[in-house]
Amino acid sequence: MRTIATAAALTLVLVLTGCGDDGDEVTDTADEVTDDVTDAADDAVDDAQDMADDMAEDLEDVQEAEGGGSAVLTIGDETWEFDSVLCAVGAEETGREDTPFVLSSIQDGLQLDATINTEFGHIVSLDDISDFENPSVGWSAGGPLAALTGGEAEEIIVVDGKDVSVTAEFVDNVDDTMGSAEGTLIATCP
Repeated sequence: MRTIATAAALTLVLVLTGCGDDGDEVTDTADEVTDDVTDAADDAVDDAQDMADDMAEDLEDVQEAEGGGSAVLTIGDETWEFDSVLCAVGAEETGREDTPFVLSSIQDGLQLDATINTEFGHIVSLDDISDFENPSVGWSAGGPLAALTGGEAEEIIVVDGKDVSVTAEFVDNVDDTMGSAEGTLIATCP
């Protein structure tokens, strides 16, 4: 977000610099605009982080009250273990006609999500929800991203009763090179 806001401010500076002979006045105005845009971008990021923190806290409370089961996600040589998961099966439980299955867990500032959606396909993700600006981790597999990175949107989530398994190529969303690694998810719904 900051990059977009900064680019917009710099474009405005260039436009204003080209107008008139009062360079100092234009520079002062451009500096004020840049500061305002940067402050607005910072506020938006802070607001988004606060909202995510509140949602995560609510989900953790629900997970503690109703959760159970477990999940282990391994991508490359890294492994994350989740002591409790929430699962929703069918439109009645997920709240969406186009989403027949959702597995979710929040633990240690990370959110694991495995969703089957009839429009977007099968999507599995692991995200650092404790720090939007500088996430420590961000992996995803399946869904529309698979097609963008040369893969196919395939059915990667296998649900067999309460057992859930995934084997897929995961894309690193934190690394600018968008590297990838083979990964597996083994989970048991409560």
